[in-house]
Amino acid sequence: MAFNALASRTVGLSTKSLTPFTRATMMPGLHQRMALHTARPLFFKATGSKALFGDNVPNPAAVPQPTANRMKGSYHWMNERAVSLITVPLLVTAFTYGAHPINDMLLGIVVPVHAYMGFQQVLLDYFDARRWPVISRVLRYALVGVTGLALFGCWRINTTDVGLTNYFGRIWNANKNKKNKEAAKSE
Repeated sequence: MAFNALASRTVGLSTKSLTPFTRATMMPGLHQRMALHTARPLFFKATGSKALFGDNVPNPAAVPQPTANRMKGSYHWMNERAVSLITVPLLVTAFTYGAHPINDMLLGIVVPVHAYMGFQQVLLDYFDARRWPVISRVLRYALVGVTGLALFGCWRINTTDVGLTNYFGRIWNANKNKKNKEAAKSE
């Protein structure tokens, strides 16, 4: 009964609106669950670094730090922003005016470089060279290789095929063209 009085006073709850099953199962002991239990034992125990690492506790001062270069990060950030800003008018031009060889060639350079810079940041964030030296180096070389293949592929599409804008237009409308051909064949 103490819970009913407390609930109706604070929140305006009434046990009369609840079904008998809910009242029988939910209400008994609910006032005990509402109390603070500060003396409960922890479900896990905090472990010290000695327990985790043994005698080989890593010393942060012993980790080699990269050489300080205050301009490297700012140049990288400015280059990323410049490539992003260059991409916007190229895409708008491609959507507005359609295919043009100069615009297609610029898109074939800027889009892979933009993707390279984005994936490079992912590698820097998740595969730090100080923590993962071998994996970091392998992934960086793989990224350079894949970017080179993408640049070569864009160059081939632009020089020997229809150009990037028409190429992606064909891919975008491939399903529509297939349905139109099938409809024309059936007639």
